[in-house]
Amino acid sequence: MAEKYLIRDSDQDVAFEIRRDAAGLQVRRDGSDAWKTVELEKVGDSGLYLLMVDSRPTELYLERRRGGAIVTIGRHLWNYDVERWRPSSGHRKGAAAASGQKRITAPMTGSILEVRCVVGDTVEAGQVLLVIESMKMNNELRSPAAGVVEAVPATAGKRVSAGELLVAIQLAEG
Repeated sequence: MAEKYLIRDSDQDVAFEIRRDAAGLQVRRDGSDAWKTVELEKVGDSGLYLLMVDSRPTELYLERRRGGAIVTIGRHLWNYDVERWRPSSGHRKGAAAASGQKRITAPMTGSILEVRCVVGDTVEAGQVLLVIESMKMNNELRSPAAGVVEAVPATAGKRVSAGELLVAIQLAEG
């Protein structure tokens, strides 16, 4: 029997089903008929993993954190929350989303190199808000939507932990 999980990032909630069978670990996106064979193999102690999806390899860095994980593939970084699917929870959004606010949090432990916004700035979707350095890589954190910056607790040079609030944006209406 498959178990359902809800994976959340700042933009969306996606439900997945996971099962084990004779072929190994099988995963499919909720609503899809296609099961994918998935293997995840740790390479050394650095957080590097080899992900095989239907025999296609991808290298990724994985940093587990309470309630989820931070995944880096190439120059792309995702900060996911993972929870078991509860039918009563549905595909709900948190209080911040309901109020029209987006919270940009640190996807991993690191140091803030640059802050490119201040309270009151109007920002566009995709605009770089700040740059965080982690694992000797610079990662640009971008606005997920257009809006107005409400709070910027992040400051250049500050050391931050995964999940720490960096910028809050009031979403533009419309």
